[in-house]
Amino acid sequence: MPANSLPPFLRTAAPGWLEVWLEAGREGRIFTYANPQALAIGVGDLVRVRLQGRPHTGLVVASATACPAAMEGRSILPVEAVLQSAAIDPHWQALLEEVARHCHTGLFRCLKSALPPGWLGQARRTPAGQGRILWTVRLNPDTSAVASHPRQQELLDHLASHGGARWLRDLVQEGGFGRSLIGTMERRGLLLKEAIRGPARSGGSGGDGPTPLEAPQRASPAQAEALAAIADAPPGQALLLWGVTGSGKTEVYLQAAARELAAGRSVLILAPEIGLIPQLLDRCRRRFGVAVIEYHSGMGDSERVVAWRRCLEATLQREPCLAVGTRSAVFLPLGHLGLIVLDEEHDASYKQESPMPCYHAREVARLRARLSGARLVLGSATPSLETWWRCQSGPQGLPGDTRLLPLPERIGQRPLPPVRLVDMRQELVDGHRRLISRPLMARLERLQERGEQAVVLVPRRGYRSFLSCRSCGEVVLCPHCDVALTVHRGARAGGQEGREWLRCHWCDHRQEMGDRCGHCGSTAFKPFGAGTQRVMEQLATELEGLRLIRFDRDTTRGRDGHRRLLERFAAGEADVLVGTQMLAKGMDLPAVTLAAVLAADGLLHRPDLRASEQCLQLLLQLAGRAGRGERPGEVLVQTYTPDHPVIRHLVDGRYGAFLAEELELRRQGGMVPFGRACLLRLAGP
Repeated sequence: MPANSLPPFLRTAAPGWLEVWLEAGREGRIFTYANPQALAIGVGDLVRVRLQGRPHTGLVVASATACPAAMEGRSILPVEAVLQSAAIDPHWQALLEEVARHCHTGLFRCLKSALPPGWLGQARRTPAGQGRILWTVRLNPDTSAVASHPRQQELLDHLASHGGARWLRDLVQEGGFGRSLIGTMERRGLLLKEAIRGPARSGGSGGDGPTPLEAPQRASPAQAEALAAIADAPPGQALLLWGVTGSGKTEVYLQAAARELAAGRSVLILAPEIGLIPQLLDRCRRRFGVAVIEYHSGMGDSERVVAWRRCLEATLQREPCLAVGTRSAVFLPLGHLGLIVLDEEHDASYKQESPMPCYHAREVARLRARLSGARLVLGSATPSLETWWRCQSGPQGLPGDTRLLPLPERIGQRPLPPVRLVDMRQELVDGHRRLISRPLMARLERLQERGEQAVVLVPRRGYRSFLSCRSCGEVVLCPHCDVALTVHRGARAGGQEGREWLRCHWCDHRQEMGDRCGHCGSTAFKPFGAGTQRVMEQLATELEGLRLIRFDRDTTRGRDGHRRLLERFAAGEADVLVGTQMLAKGMDLPAVTLAAVLAADGLLHRPDLRASEQCLQLLLQLAGRAGRGERPGEVLVQTYTPDHPVIRHLVDGRYGAFLAEELELRRQGGMVPFGRACLLRLAGP
């Protein structure tokens, strides 16, 4: 039954009547329950209760020694059981309160967003094919017990020779050790058995067991300097690891993580998208073993609950652990946190758009580092303007609150690939009206004979089209806001295309579509953009025999969709990977020597404050995919506006100069980070 008022969150508890928050309604509600069995229940515990006859998991938020006045004479249901003690600690509570305050939302809504689905309320069923739980057995480093039988010592020696951990099934099937032996040693404290989420596989018990751990790579002078700076940084310090693509940022993360784990502190490593998790997770497990915790929305609800519980148990046992995940993992209940890493910190995917709270994982990580004393490492080849600005000197020459750590060169002194522009206006003048330019076609034709691969970025998905001239490159802009007008289409009627018009997404200015360019008078004037499907069809038609893989949200759906396609491409099953912006993010494919961009203008002319910044970030990130192996790389960019400042900075590679220019523009306009933007959305019948 609902309580009259909302008590302070997580007050000190005492035996008696309990206030329990349940996931009921949009915000959740607090109900009063009795504790007739005098169970040892404290604030922050998860308990099982009943609501309208159905079992629910609830969070104890407060208690009272006397029955609340509003409940006098009414039947109060009892708490049935304690499911998880100390599910929330004061440090985690303080983080959530700060996030709720920053996001201007309710504390319980923030709590609901942070906890894994199924942790409170009714757990949803995990869809089929979403992986399974595998068990690992590892040595217990903290035990003082010794083997009491030669067979027990054999098992300990076997695990030590395999890096300290193996899959349970491999110990039984390949090692010949019985489950009863393993169970006995676990009860004695010699071994630890842990649940690990295994990838979904089609048939068979499959899965390779843990392999011997790889040794750290030799650090370059710049890497060694960055590692020393991270180790010497004061608690709560933020550091920007600005390294060109291929400069070894991930190795810095791993060696910094190893130092924290050895000191008994936990580590959290975040990536912006699920597609980047497989490679990052593989590298962490090769270095630290199979016990690395994975956490993201691509996992089933039960798998996320298992990962959450493992973090809680490690905290209670004061054991360090390493977790890898996407933005939601920033809330994992990791105690004794020593290091937080945000790879590709500039990526917009770290911002939650809905539902509330609309938090930014980078800002939550800053809060968490400050509250926990962990060091925060923000890594990127193209840092966000906000983070770069925080590295600069403040008023009166005071240093910024983020320290800059540069990695200016690629590992092995490999050069950055040169950028070559293709002026699509000239292609039109020469009579070539196709989507793919002649220089790009010629380069793709030579891939197979050279044994090379290419990635082709089609910046169409996720961007609306605009109106531009193919002859001069002119884009139709809003007369009031100086941003590209967006093409809108009405519904089809009677089998015919609906009416088209132009609209400004800032001031709502609208105007009719024209059929001639107002700048040069050309009739080569139409909406801009083509999708991955069309590019695939044209490449298949014009380059017979070229093996293609499409890589976008339509083809990477489902469990491990990103991993499967990348593994096929890395294995040489295709010559060209055609995809959207997810192509540019963090992939290490040594055979790729060509990175091509079709219609870079599709990224430039968006009605968005950060359009130029995000466009250059994406193009530079894509350029970094080429030439990561032994062969040199090349970048080819098709554009109708080769003189655009963003394209100019892409060619010269001076990202720092671009940031300085963009910062000055923002300063003059009073825009982010010099001003705050607020969206007020009103809805109703």
